[in-house]
Amino acid sequence: MRQKSYEEERYYEEDNDEIDLVDLIFMLIRRWKVIVLMMIPTIILGFIFAITRPSVYEANTTLIVSSGMAGIGLNNSDISLNQKLVVTYSEIAKSRDILTRVISKYDLPETPEILGKKISIGIVKDTELIKLAYSCNDPKLAEAVTNELANEFIKKVGQVMKVRNVNVVEKAIEPLQPLPKKRGRTLLASIIFGGMLGIGVAALIEFLHKKLRKSADIEKILGVQILGMIPEIDFDEKVGEQDE
Repeated sequence: MRQKSYEEERYYEEDNDEIDLVDLIFMLIRRWKVIVLMMIPTIILGFIFAITRPSVYEANTTLIVSSGMAGIGLNNSDISLNQKLVVTYSEIAKSRDILTRVISKYDLPETPEILGKKISIGIVKDTELIKLAYSCNDPKLAEAVTNELANEFIKKVGQVMKVRNVNVVEKAIEPLQPLPKKRGRTLLASIIFGGMLGIGVAALIEFLHKKLRKSADIEKILGVQILGMIPEIDFDEKVGEQDE
């Protein structure tokens, strides 16, 4: 008897899950206009942003870090020390002092924090090389600022570490092509965001809408099972038919 009760309860729970899924589907069907109306302006804004996004150019330079020890051959400990210096120097390259001097020289309309976000510093794996890159809307300015950052970085290392063990391997040159704008990704993101926003608004409307749509809603409120339903009758139509 207990097993039967458990099975009935389990069936009832699974049936409720199925009903809830069906309710969600019908909610999306009922509120499709709301979802579409929320998606349209979001997609339009995403499209406008994608086509009006300015071109960004990136220039990069390559630096090499050595431990400063003279010698023809390097052992594993020397290479390990140089790689640790690379990590340390990567942090120095974004110091406020360096960024402030570069901003002052080229009269950049940015704060050191904003300029720091436009600079990327990467370590070439298993090497003593540092890749320093800067991106902006002007390719000539990108080249000049990148090379100046490298020069200021080398000076700063000499002041802090008292050694000149950083050298330029490859200077930055003026970039000819801008970075990819990734317009397709922007449009896809706007479609997804618009759909999620529309579904959220539709769900909020459904939550605030207290109209009972089916007998199951009444059963949940009253806690009893409905025995039958009375069909809707149009009395005016019935009276008209009798008079004829």
